Amino acid sequence: MLAGDMTKSDTINTENGSEMKQEAEGRQLSRMAKVHDFLDMSHGSQNLRATQKESRAHNNQMTAV
Repeated sequence: MLAGDMTKSDTINTENGSEMKQEAEGRQLSRMAKVHDFLDMSHGSQNLRATQKESRAHNNQMTAV
């Protein structure tokens, strides 16, 4: 093997390693976004239940009067 071939091989390995690292980071960011979206939906659901409960209590007060 010639010295020039080794340099070329090292460059290709470095590029492949960089691409693999970027793909892994992309998957991690995607996973984090999905978790964030799930937490937002869960929080929204809790807020909706609290709002509905308050609304029912208010409506019961209004009909009792």
